[in-house]
Amino acid sequence: MMSDETGHNSPMKQNDGSFEMSVDEADAISIDKCETAVMRTSYEAIRDALSEHLSRTSKKKPSKKPKRK
Repeated sequence: MMSDETGHNSPMKQNDGSFEMSVDEADAISIDKCETAVMRTSYEAIRDALSEHLSRTSKKKPSKKPKRK
């Protein structure tokens, strides 16, 4: 997201679960700064999804499969 205002310094989680990070207009013309913003936002989204997955998994009861010999 490009903004005329001062951008967020870090990705922000939205109410719908997505992540957003604003980039100042001056920074939006730099491929390196845009790439950094995308990578930081992607990292937060992946980390959040993995955290939620592991949390749900840890709350499940272990399956009662017979042990193999």
